[in-house]
Amino acid sequence: MVDATSTSGLNPRQFATHTLNKGATFWFTGLSGAGKSTLSSAIKEKLDTMFADTQKVFVLDGDVIRKGLNKDLGFTAEDRAENIRRISEVSKLFAMSGQICLVAFISPYKKDRDFGKSLHKDQGIPFYECFINSSLDVCESRDVKGLYKKARAGEIKNFTGISDPYEAPEYPDLDIHTDDLNLEQSVSFVLKRMLDDRIIVSNTETKIADSLIEEDLSEQEKVELDALKYIEIDVEQAEYLQTLGQGWAAPLDKFMNEMQLLEVMHMKTLTDTTGFKHLFSVPITQHATKEQFEQLKSEARIALRCPKVCNNEVLAVIENPVFFDNRKEEICARIFGTFSLKHPKVENIMKQGDYLVSGSRMRYVKKIVFNDEMDRYRLTPREIHNLIKERNADGVYAFQLRNPLHNGHVLLLKDTREQLLKLGYKNPILLLHPLGGWVKDDDVPLINRMLQHQALLDDGTLDQEHTILAIWPSPMFYAGPTEVLWHASSRANCGISHFITGRDPAGLKHPENDKIDLYDVWHGQKLLVHVKSMINNVEICPFKIAALHKASNSMQFFTKDSKNEDFDFVSGSRMREMAKLNIDPPQGFMSQKGWEVLADYYRKLEQL
Repeated sequence: MVDATSTSGLNPRQFATHTLNKGATFWFTGLSGAGKSTLSSAIKEKLDTMFADTQKVFVLDGDVIRKGLNKDLGFTAEDRAENIRRISEVSKLFAMSGQICLVAFISPYKKDRDFGKSLHKDQGIPFYECFINSSLDVCESRDVKGLYKKARAGEIKNFTGISDPYEAPEYPDLDIHTDDLNLEQSVSFVLKRMLDDRIIVSNTETKIADSLIEEDLSEQEKVELDALKYIEIDVEQAEYLQTLGQGWAAPLDKFMNEMQLLEVMHMKTLTDTTGFKHLFSVPITQHATKEQFEQLKSEARIALRCPKVCNNEVLAVIENPVFFDNRKEEICARIFGTFSLKHPKVENIMKQGDYLVSGSRMRYVKKIVFNDEMDRYRLTPREIHNLIKERNADGVYAFQLRNPLHNGHVLLLKDTREQLLKLGYKNPILLLHPLGGWVKDDDVPLINRMLQHQALLDDGTLDQEHTILAIWPSPMFYAGPTEVLWHASSRANCGISHFITGRDPAGLKHPENDKIDLYDVWHGQKLLVHVKSMINNVEICPFKIAALHKASNSMQFFTKDSKNEDFDFVSGSRMREMAKLNIDPPQGFMSQKGWEVLADYYRKLEQL
């Protein structure tokens, strides 16, 4: 009988996202109530999941030690020293055996902590003095057991911080401000150090996708390709072709065949040539009419051309083509949850031909350029990664959007950088990565959005030194959470470490009832957090809604305690009306240079 719980024969990377590389002791010291035990327990829980193993991390705290090994010791200076000596020896043994030992004790005296440090150092074992840094006032406010109250009343003798001193570390290896960071942030702070020092290592190697475009073709090859029968594609399909050719859809390297499409539709994964499954949630296919099928079904190679791109030259070649049914209704129902023709992307798909075509291989024989002043921003994953390295960034937080940026977005982006600095990053930079492909008619066009973004960099609203502005070439799906997965997994191909996704980033109103949303506005973010192990463990940054605070004329985050009447929510239709009337938006809403670009677009729109 086969054990249903056995993982024998399966790729362990499908279960454990990280591997313990070497044993180490993380010694958490701080006042009572600072959060030592809470943090150590949370770190163990997180590491247990990452390792898919509950036996590689051990927590030593008062509940374990004082009831067993050290139950004979009191709280005098001498007994505390002996308590720490024994704990140091035990933690050293755990670390020597290759485990991570998390020690959570007040350990108030420097000399006793230094003993533990030297004990590990003598054996060549990593030891981290971690100061759980929280003020006495905050610790007293967390005093659920009433210990501080009893200590101040004289009922507890030798109580650290009240009747006994606490010698705070001067130069701790980790200074964790638990009165400022929440529990999740504190865990991330420690895990980052574990990763940086390779105490733990990721099982998912961050692979940067390379361009598939063939730069050099012989004149003979060009003549041969030019003679091939071809499918004429529109600009939207050319954008998908660019997405594939630049590497943004890796590991997909061609328009999907039938099996790949089925897997993506029904499983949201794509299996590569090694058998490993990658997160992949949207269909990227090439359609053909019945007439094209009849004309091309016997061809060994089929070219793809677009009359509006690159002078209608051959852009790519499908080798050994295979045609299969374009089950448009099924695709729409699976991807969008609807096949209403009022859904903009469904409308596009339902106009496609009755067949889809793929092949054994696709050759990308022409670098696609649109000659729209924006080609310089259409960077490949490798080009973006090279910029990241040039700037010595140790973290990259990507922000995808299809709208102009107002000061609320800017506040979010600056706050994200500040939060990453708090978590131990030295030089995190922003990848401002707007969607560059097809969007519905009432969205602001790419060129106007990019000019507006660049204006914010030029006038200093966004910091040029800490920002990379580039275009993500994919068309929009308006597929809610399904599409959010695509937005994040694609950008993992250039080596991002964090991804900001917010409220309704890929959704729209219900096509049959514009009073309700087609998708839950937060499901995309929740789903990304749930599956981040499938996207190189990219961290999902919390999205905070900001609005214009009337009293201060500045953008502020809108919290559960905020009052609607204190804020001004400026809609797109209102911006359009202000531009029409040559009225500037409320002070503090948007940079003047950025507004001038946007207002010019809205005014020209009114003239059409």
